[in-house]
Amino acid sequence: MHATRLAIAAFLALAAPCANAADPALEALLKAADIPFELDEDGDYKIVYEWSKDKRSQLVYVSGTTEELAGVTLYEIFSPASVLADGAIDPALARRLLGENATYKFGAWEISGKNLYFGGKVPAGISASHFEALVNTVASTADDMEKELTPGKDDL
Repeated sequence: MHATRLAIAAFLALAAPCANAADPALEALLKAADIPFELDEDGDYKIVYEWSKDKRSQLVYVSGTTEELAGVTLYEIFSPASVLADGAIDPALARRLLGENATYKFGAWEISGKNLYFGGKVPAGISASHFEALVNTVASTADDMEKELTPGKDDL
């Protein structure tokens, strides 16, 4: 009986999808957009944008987990702009960011845990050139906020 349970547990562990399983369609999109990436331990696609003119870089992630809305498959693009002390955000900054959210054509500010992110969701099937433009928008918007909140630093 004990051996049967172990065999079943082993089979289920092997049959379960890997937490960092690659999404072939997303990988093809990243490659078509000529965006270098690596798969991180959470299964997200990690991208490092670099601007040699400004001597800055910015981390951007594309979630390896898709979402569905009304039958549309969505990918989430997000980039950290700041690590918030104790997970708290200054109320004036929060009001400002909420106001700015209404002005963006793509993306919005979000807080998750102790991190301030800029991100947005795009439908699967988007063209490579449009995808690259949106990833660049997320990266540059988050990097601009990082520069403002932590002058002289480039940690994210």
